[in-house]
Amino acid sequence: MFDSHIDILSPGELLRPLKIEEIKRDDYVPLSRNKIIIEVLGKLGIMDKRGTGFLRIRESMKKWNLPNPEFIEKLGYFVIRFNNPAIQKIPKINESRLNERQKNAIEHLKEKGEITNRIYKEINSVSNRIAAEELKDLIKNKILIKRGKGRSVYYVFR
Repeated sequence: MFDSHIDILSPGELLRPLKIEEIKRDDYVPLSRNKIIIEVLGKLGIMDKRGTGFLRIRESMKKWNLPNPEFIEKLGYFVIRFNNPAIQKIPKINESRLNERQKNAIEHLKEKGEITNRIYKEINSVSNRIAAEELKDLIKNKILIKRGKGRSVYYVFR
């Protein structure tokens, strides 16, 4: 477990011919390393819905508005990585195209991780219209993305 992600490691690589791309597309036939264990777990009722785990993971992530996990193969391991959406990478920003208020907003985002129209207005002492226009400009310049709806709108780094 890390601040930025949680890794679940499974000893052993994917069983060939299975590929990560097939898992992402849900276009695969489930394979088992040990058919005896599968049979025993099935008869005991411990294991059900064989072959639907990846799909159920993605459905749960979508339900909670979380990013899909990454599937990684490392030497001798298969890894499922769940990234923490609260931790975001700060993009490289060409600040020469930004005004001072937008630079203030970027500094706020670096510290707090998000900004709202209200906060933009407060830290820059501007009107609602100016805050909205300048935030929209940051979206247009692919620095920010808008999240939420209605009164719950906030902005984060792209």
